[in-house]
Amino acid sequence: MFQRLDKNELEQLEALTEKKRYPANTAVFFQDDPSDALYIMLSGSVKLYQTSEAGKDRILRIVKRGHAFGELAMIEGKSRFMSAQTLEESEMLRLSRKDFVAFAEKHTWVLWTLLSALAERMLRMNEESLDLSFRDVPYRLLHALSELVQENSQQGPDGWKITTPLTVRDLASMIGSNVDTVARLIDRFESDGLLKRSGANWVVPDPKALTRTLEYTAQSGV
Repeated sequence: MFQRLDKNELEQLEALTEKKRYPANTAVFFQDDPSDALYIMLSGSVKLYQTSEAGKDRILRIVKRGHAFGELAMIEGKSRFMSAQTLEESEMLRLSRKDFVAFAEKHTWVLWTLLSALAERMLRMNEESLDLSFRDVPYRLLHALSELVQENSQQGPDGWKITTPLTVRDLASMIGSNVDTVARLIDRFESDGLLKRSGANWVVPDPKALTRTLEYTAQSGV
């Protein structure tokens, strides 16, 4: 979003932000709150989720260091369409809508760059959602784990540790399934050596084995 800004412009923008620190499992904002700011992650992780009328949560995205969230609703000027909650202790920059609009009026191409990035992200998410909607739960869970390894992991002595702490309930929420089904699949994946617990985190001993299982599951329609 801001990669084309020069040093002077970045300094101007940074001067408009407020640094915020949140403990783990703390709400940043709730669904239907006023969309008055965007946030840029400095450390930690945040889950973005929607709550249905029946009270069920669905995790839409996990945001890590270097990424922003809350920008779409802020640009629209409407209420938040999702909630944001930290998964671990997190630090972020808060940029108010009023200050961003004033900045964008002087740097109009920033707004177009943001809209282009948002359009690309939404297209990718829609294509992925359509594909996953035709898949069974085992495939959706393996796909989610594979993405987490690619985007939010670090290599250790036992394999690739997913750095974002996630519960079985979080994983179920991410793929739109129930906790019992996901718990049974997790047990199966652990027995098969595809996954194991390490404190509050999950470890994938061999990402290639996970990918092969994902491909086999896709071909067999399991």
